Amino acid sequence: MSGPRPVVLSGPSGAGKSTLMKMLLRDYDGVFGFSVSRTFVFLGSYPNILSGRNKSSVDEVRAKGLICILDVEIQGVRNIKETDLDPIYVSIQPPSIEILEKRLRDRNTETEESLQKRLAAARVDMELSNEPGVFDMLIVNDDLEEAYEKLQSVLIEEITKVQSTKKERCNSVMSGPRPVVISGPSGAGKSTLLKRLLKDYKGVFGFSVSHTTRDPRPGEIDGKDYHFTNREAMQEDIDTGEFIETDEFSGNLYGTSKCAVQDVRAKGLICILDVDIAGVRHIKESDLDPIYVSIQPPSIEVLEERLRGRATETEEKIQSRLEAARIDMEECNQPGLFDIVIVNDDLDESYEKLQSVLKEEIMKVQEGIES
Repeated sequence: MSGPRPVVLSGPSGAGKSTLMKMLLRDYDGVFGFSVSRTFVFLGSYPNILSGRNKSSVDEVRAKGLICILDVEIQGVRNIKETDLDPIYVSIQPPSIEILEKRLRDRNTETEESLQKRLAAARVDMELSNEPGVFDMLIVNDDLEEAYEKLQSVLIEEITKVQSTKKERCNSVMSGPRPVVISGPSGAGKSTLLKRLLKDYKGVFGFSVSHTTRDPRPGEIDGKDYHFTNREAMQEDIDTGEFIETDEFSGNLYGTSKCAVQDVRAKGLICILDVDIAGVRHIKESDLDPIYVSIQPPSIEVLEERLRGRATETEEKIQSRLEAARIDMEECNQPGLFDIVIVNDDLDESYEKLQSVLKEEIMKVQEGIES
C-alpha cells in the first residue's frame, strides 16, 4: 500500500485519546485524515474489513498523502494485526482505574450502569495492552503535555514525510489554469462582478481555503471554511515562504498558502484570489504567476455614494474605507502592478473587460471539461 503509514490509537474511554487527537490535528494541519467509516463494528472473520472500515477507505486517505487515524478498541487492534496494513500501534492508558473512574464520573454524562461497563472494559484493556508486541508504544496519560510529546515522538517520522511531500508538491511548478488576483477598494464592484463570473461559468472557477489562527466558530468545518491552525505553526510556514499573502486581524493571523492555491489548480479550476493592494505586492514576490486585475470606482465621490447607499456601516468605518480607497486608487496605476485596471462606471462594460482578460484561461478550462 502506498502512502504514509496509518496510526492505530487505542485505549479506554476517558484515557485522553480524543484530547490528544485534537492536539495533533491542531498542530499538524493537513497531515492527518480519517477513513470514511467511523462506526466501530468488529467483523474479524472478514479479511477485507478493519474494525468496521473497509481497507479501501483507509487507502483513500493514504492516497491523499495523509496519515490515516484509526481509533479502535483492543479487539479492533487484534483484527488489524491480522491484515497487511502495517500501521503504528499506540495505546493511550490512564494512570490507574481509580483515576479513570474519577474522570468518567466528572463528565456527569452517563448512567451508573454505563459507567460500570466502561470501567469493566477498561480493566480488560489495561491488562491486554501490556502484552508484548501488541503496541509500538504505550502512553500512560498522567500528564497531558508529556503524553502528547510521546505521541508526537512515535509519529514524527511519518509526520515529517507528509510535510516534506506537501512542500515539494506546492513548491513545484504545477500544471493547471493560471489563478486570477482581483483587487480593489470595497464598493468598487468586485463582489458583483465575481458573482456574474461564477453564474456564467459554472465549474470553471474555484476559491482557495485560507488559513487562520483563530478558533473555529460554531458550524465551521476545518478544511472547508478555513484551515484552522496555531500561530507557531503558521508563522513557521510564513517564514519558510509557504504563504503567498498574510494579514493579521484582532490578534489572529490569516493567509493564503501556496498549497491552498495549488489544490484548486490541480482540479483544473481557475483559482480566484480576492486580496487588497498589500496582498498583491506579496503575491508579486512569489512564483504564482497569476493574472492581476484591479477593479476601481470612477471617483472617490461615486465610491462614497455607494458606501453610504449600503446603509450598513458607521461613519467611522466609511471614512476608514475611503482613506484606504484613496491609497488603492493611486497605487493601482503603478506600471506593471496589474495586467488590467477596470474602472467600473458601467457594470456591463466592466464585466466584458473582465471576461476578455480571463477568456484564454476560461477556454482552457472549458476545453478540459469537454474532453
